Amino acid sequence: MKWKLPALFIIFVIISVFLTIPLVSVDTHHAAYNGVIKVSELSKENIINLDGEWEFYWRQLYTPNDFRQNRPPAYQQFVDVPHTWSGTKMAGKELPRFGYATYRLQIILPELEFGTVKAIYMPSVASANRLWINGEEKSKDGIVGTSRAAMVPDNNPRVVTFLADSNPIEVIVQVSNFHQRRGGFDDQILIGELEPILEHREQKLIYRAIIVVSLFVMGLSHIVLFLFRKKELSFLYFAIVCIVVALRATLLEEELSSYWLAFLDWELGTKLEYLGATFGVLFIGLFTGTQFPEEMNSRVKNLMTIVFGCYSLFIIVTPAIIYTRTMVLLQVLLILAVIYNIYVYLKAARRKREGALLNTPAIFILFVTVVNDTLFFNKLIDTTELSSVGLCFFLFTQAIILSKRYSTSFTRTEQLSHQLSLLNASLEQQVRDRTVELEQMNQELNIANQRLHEVQQSKNKWIRNISHEIAAPLTNIRSYSKGMMDGVIPPDPKYMQLIYDQSVYFSRMLHDLHDIAEMENNQIKFEFHLVNIREFIYRLFEKYRYDMEDQGISFTFVDLPLPKSEVRFVRIDSTRMEQVVVNLLKNAQRFVGTEGKIALELAEEKAEQITIRVRDNGAGIKEDELSLIFNRFYKSGTRGKPHNGSGLGLAIAKEIIENHQGTITVLSKIQEGSCFSVTIPLVDEAGPI
Repeated sequence: MKWKLPALFIIFVIISVFLTIPLVSVDTHHAAYNGVIKVSELSKENIINLDGEWEFYWRQLYTPNDFRQNRPPAYQQFVDVPHTWSGTKMAGKELPRFGYATYRLQIILPELEFGTVKAIYMPSVASANRLWINGEEKSKDGIVGTSRAAMVPDNNPRVVTFLADSNPIEVIVQVSNFHQRRGGFDDQILIGELEPILEHREQKLIYRAIIVVSLFVMGLSHIVLFLFRKKELSFLYFAIVCIVVALRATLLEEELSSYWLAFLDWELGTKLEYLGATFGVLFIGLFTGTQFPEEMNSRVKNLMTIVFGCYSLFIIVTPAIIYTRTMVLLQVLLILAVIYNIYVYLKAARRKREGALLNTPAIFILFVTVVNDTLFFNKLIDTTELSSVGLCFFLFTQAIILSKRYSTSFTRTEQLSHQLSLLNASLEQQVRDRTVELEQMNQELNIANQRLHEVQQSKNKWIRNISHEIAAPLTNIRSYSKGMMDGVIPPDPKYMQLIYDQSVYFSRMLHDLHDIAEMENNQIKFEFHLVNIREFIYRLFEKYRYDMEDQGISFTFVDLPLPKSEVRFVRIDSTRMEQVVVNLLKNAQRFVGTEGKIALELAEEKAEQITIRVRDNGAGIKEDELSLIFNRFYKSGTRGKPHNGSGLGLAIAKEIIENHQGTITVLSKIQEGSCFSVTIPLVDEAGPI
């Protein structure tokens, strides 16, 4: 799974970049001047925007007939298109945002274009418009009027065609706005052949549709997950964000909304567009709170909920003419909310929370797109709306994380279900095939029950042994400590040393218990490597020789009777194998006398096997103890040097050797010494011999 997350992340970026690459190029080298634009030859590879100076007639609704009668020039002014008229100066005064006007442009085409059909892409115009081309009315969105009561708002992009039969081509657009903060043209008007114009429109629709459908599907899937697991509010918050962002992305692309949401009137559609932003950020904050509750401050989360909740209510109860004027305030609140979410994700990433590393770049991309939209909608940069893309990107990463979080449990459930189905099939087959063997199966069941009983008895015995072994050092520590506290025992270093020795013994025993438990549960990890056994054993001999000799013990190494050039390899975990050998050496060291002798030997007595021996001339082990010496918590009755042992060392050694596919045995006689033998398989450099 580690490689899947970045792979999905990269795939999504590639798809997003691919969708933003224009299929048809827009020629920006032409510009209108004093209401006239000269257009070069139009081709199927490019389209031309009609940006520049258009004739502008404020508070006049002219038709082609009015221009034929030569009436308008007395009111003529030139304005830049695309640009809303609010802020445009006329007679030294800025025009208000509410009003009506007529735009006019004359297009001069090359003569070779005469007799061909051309197309114009008419974007949405706030907030009602009528379009004429060469005196013929081509489109009408809403009802253009001279007052709020007289007009009906509506603005949908359209593609209109016309016959280029003369020069100049006259384009007249009536526009009125009494319902929102901006009026006039807000996007480019394009001209070209019909095919590239349609390709341009379809590209925008497909681009937005992919985002909308992706978000909507993610939202529905997480609603279903929430219905099955209602305790997981993160599913619900995530689903709401997906759906409201999908709805807002649909409304931002007017042509898409005219297909899918044609039943909505203009006022309701505008409300839903703004609510998509407030609800989106509100539930992103709530979702982030469910993912990183320790990193998100509850007071800040509550404040965000109240602010965006109240703002949403304000949008619901007021008309567009009021709440659209607060666009700048909304943009500031959105940026502040996204910045705080970035802070939360960075904090979570620093603490290495699950999914935070993937979340952090996603929320940063969302922040960049929100800033882009703030600048774009305020006409400070010439890009396009990208917050829906950023949100889609962010939600995509959240979907990956949520899926990853629960995929493990789902996978486990599937595995158990599969195993159960296989077991059921096996049992049915056994019932059909082994009806005559019921008695034998009952006997096997009795045997299994007996084994389970023995295992339970062994477990109970082990627990009692652990309790006994733990109780002794704890009792000593408590007794000496209490005695010194009460003044019964003087705080002599001798007693402090006793307490320290008991605590060391306690620590060693717990460490041994941990090793035993890990081995039983197959949790211990062995790191096997190809090792030259002669060099390995000789290094151990050199490592512990000086300690032996300091105690007056004769310590020797007996090598294989083979030339040094003949190498013997084994595959072992060097650390664990050293643990075994050192345990045997320490045991031998404990039981040898003043003239003690210990030998570390290598022998090759059987083909494909090597034997490591630790031989001593110590006190030896009683014959009746030899079969018990590798049992847990068993301590030999033979007296040796003082030693705090848990009785687990040889049991651990046996487990380690068995994990190396080897065996460990012991031969011993009282007063003659002991010999522990560890036999493991040999391998060559390519694998087992």
